[in-house]
Amino acid sequence: MTDLHQQIADIEAEIDILSDAAQQCRKSMVVAKAAIGLGIFLFVAASLSLIRSDAIILVLGIAATLAGIVFYGSSRSSLEEIAVKVRAHEDRRAAMIDRMDLRTVSDEIRPHAD
Repeated sequence: MTDLHQQIADIEAEIDILSDAAQQCRKSMVVAKAAIGLGIFLFVAASLSLIRSDAIILVLGIAATLAGIVFYGSSRSSLEEIAVKVRAHEDRRAAMIDRMDLRTVSDEIRPHAD
């Protein structure tokens, strides 16, 4: 029985690690969106001569937009993979708990505090 308890604890620890990784992916997605927004702003502002229209500004705008898109896509696919792993671990944990043959404690068995 303790071996099963340890396996469940190990699975829960792995779920915690995966949850932390998922949170990091979400943060990365926010950064990627910011890079996309900044890139689009630089490109549009330089194109409309709202800021000094320099070739380097246009290139930076395009590069930031493309890098943000790639980074967002990568983070999103990683997040989806992590979610699949978490669901699989949770299913394994639930199956192990079901195998433990736990019993419910009824009111008749529990001592009453008088």
